[in-house]
Amino acid sequence: MKIPTIFISLIIFYVTLIGSVTADEVKIHFAGFSFRGDYSQISTNYPKTLSISNQKLADQRSILDATLVDKIKNIKIKGGNLVLGELANLDDGSLILACCLDTELISVEQFDDGFKLVIDLGAQALFFDYSSMKVVASYPIMVELIDYLPIEPDDKIITNRIGDLLLSRKYNLNLFDDFIAILQKIEIKKSYSSSLKVTDVLLEERAFSYLPPRFRNDPNNFKIFIAQNLGKFLSNNQGVSILPYTKGYDIGNKIAVRFTDAKVFELDIPEPQFAIELTVRGFKKVCTDQKASGSCWVYGSFAKIKVFQPMLGKVYMDDKIKQGVSKIVPSTQKTVNDWPSYQNSLMALFNDTTKKFSTDSKYTKVRKVIEKCK
Repeated sequence: MKIPTIFISLIIFYVTLIGSVTADEVKIHFAGFSFRGDYSQISTNYPKTLSISNQKLADQRSILDATLVDKIKNIKIKGGNLVLGELANLDDGSLILACCLDTELISVEQFDDGFKLVIDLGAQALFFDYSSMKVVASYPIMVELIDYLPIEPDDKIITNRIGDLLLSRKYNLNLFDDFIAILQKIEIKKSYSSSLKVTDVLLEERAFSYLPPRFRNDPNNFKIFIAQNLGKFLSNNQGVSILPYTKGYDIGNKIAVRFTDAKVFELDIPEPQFAIELTVRGFKKVCTDQKASGSCWVYGSFAKIKVFQPMLGKVYMDDKIKQGVSKIVPSTQKTVNDWPSYQNSLMALFNDTTKKFSTDSKYTKVRKVIEKCK
């Protein structure tokens, strides 16, 4: 079987070398910011972030690269020694670290009193072996901004909001801060005995009608969004690497990642020893209390998670799971948008379930799989 590949271009920043590598530590060269997808896909999938990345500083670095270098230069990665400014050597066993953007989703909805803007940005903390050109580990991150405006947001407003999510903490959200946070939680290794990946996302027909237009019009975006978020909660709560989800605009398991300098390397993504299949089964809301002042609703999400070993056909988990969240709707509110509450319940479901992997005895088999992948 042919091993799938991804394409990487590498930027090495000429700034102060930090630290020295001990015998027990992996040398990690930081390569900067990148986009997932080949050149033709980037302008279509990430147009707003691309326009921001094209902003250059006096030294001709992208503003996104410069911001990342400033944030990462003083952190410590357990098991690794982060190097800035030293050229990677094919023979020194180095790993390369990149912040790879793989999600830019934008939604605008009109209501009685204005417009609702939703922006989702997702990325991977991606490590690859420079000598073998293979992906070693990947940790997904994601942020979501929900904003209300009196006027319909144009491209400039939307681009500015995305800039805020990358370059500031104006909304107490920052993708790069989350990138740094996950790096400080993990323990990096030169290689791992086993790997884990979300290999498939299934959407049952009864769930489809509940999706907002941005996902109904392109269900593949919903699958990417859901796989990314499940991976994010699993990584955060279990400290485990999740190989990138490869569906949709990818060909098979082949993906592309391109840095701002357009130099390209070819990488192999190993086949995972353990796979996750996620099924979104449906959504439901129930009124639990009705008063003159308003009503209380519980919004529920229903899913199924299967964890298995493809080569052996061994199943470690195949459970239907559900989660509800409450929402108060004032009687004065004329329009109710259900999707944010359904999405919140789905995120709560992912968070709660992945936390239970550590504590619930019914997930002992899954816990052993996760330990093998650390």
